[in-house]
Amino acid sequence: MTTLQTYTTVNSSTEMTVVMSAISHIIDYKGKDTDLASCWIHFHSGKSVHVRTSFDEVTEDLEEFYKTHG
Repeated sequence: MTTLQTYTTVNSSTEMTVVMSAISHIIDYKGKDTDLASCWIHFHSGKSVHVRTSFDEVTEDLEEFYKTHG
């Protein structure tokens, strides 16, 4: 697992690169649109971003990161 991961934002549908070590925590999003798998990634800086990737996928990415860089 690399230290960088790419996700697509919900609001602007743009790709962004995330430094995995900067993630503080992840929150699953349960919105009205059940077809859209998404979650909120929160950073140590206090900022957050809503991404079009499921909570489980981002959690798996973070777990893999810490297995190799932990």
